Amino acid sequence: MERSSNHETVSAMIVAHPGHELLLHHWLEIDRPIVFALTDGSGGHGEDRRPMSLRIIQSAGASVGPVFGLAPDKQWYAAILAGDYGLFDQASRLIAAACRAAGVTRIVTDPVEFYNPMHDLCHALAAGIVRSLRGSGASNVGLFDYAIERPDRRSIPAAMEFSLTDEALRRKLGAIASYLPLASEAERHAGTVRNHACERLYAIDATEAWPCQLVEEPFYEQFGRRRISDGVYRELITYHAHVRPMAAALRGD
Repeated sequence: MERSSNHETVSAMIVAHPGHELLLHHWLEIDRPIVFALTDGSGGHGEDRRPMSLRIIQSAGASVGPVFGLAPDKQWYAAILAGDYGLFDQASRLIAAACRAAGVTRIVTDPVEFYNPMHDLCHALAAGIVRSLRGSGASNVGLFDYAIERPDRRSIPAAMEFSLTDEALRRKLGAIASYLPLASEAERHAGTVRNHACERLYAIDATEAWPCQLVEEPFYEQFGRRRISDGVYRELITYHAHVRPMAAALRGD
C-alpha cells in the first residue's frame, strides 16, 4: 500500500549526513524532494560521501539544494562542543531561503533518537526552519521524520506509508549495495527495517519542547565515554551541556 498527498506537494529532505536518503529511497522516487545534507559524511575517516549520495538522489529523480555537505563532520562536532552556532545558522538561513523560493510544503528530516547528536540537531534545525516558514506566511508547511536507529520505539502511527513493490525494492537494495562506505550499516539496518520493504513518515509537532531530563543516557554519551577511554576523543558531547541548549536555539524556543 502506498499513501501520499496530492501531486502539488513540494517536498524537502534535510539530513545530517549523506547516505540517510537510502532509507527513504522509494519516497525519493515518489516525491522527488530537494535534498539538503549538513555534513559531507566523512566522519572520522575523511571520505567524502557527497558524490555517492548525489548519484543516488539524482537517479531517483530528486535533486540537491544549496546546502549539501556544508562542512566535514569534524567541524560540525567541534562546533557543538564549542557552542558555536555559526555553521548551523548558515545552513538554516540557506535552507530556509531555498525552501521558501521553491514553495516547499513538506519537510522530512532525521529523527530525535538520542543516538547521534548531529541527527538530533538536524531535527531541531528543520523544526526551526518550519516555524520560520510558517511565521512568514507558509502556514501549510508540515514537518515529518522517519526512523533511523530505533524503529521499534515509535509510539505514534505513521502519517504516510510506502510499501515497496518488488521492483522498487530491487532498486533500493541496489542503491544500498552500491554505497560501499555504508555497507556495514546497511546490513545492520536490513534486519530492523523489515528488509527496507516499507518506508514510513511520521508527522512531528515542530513546537514541542525537548525534555529537561532523559530517562536514560543518550547513546552518543555512552559511545563518547568509550572513545575517550580509548584515547580517540578528548571531550564528551552531552545532552545537557551541548545538545539541548543548541537545539533550543535552533528551534527558536
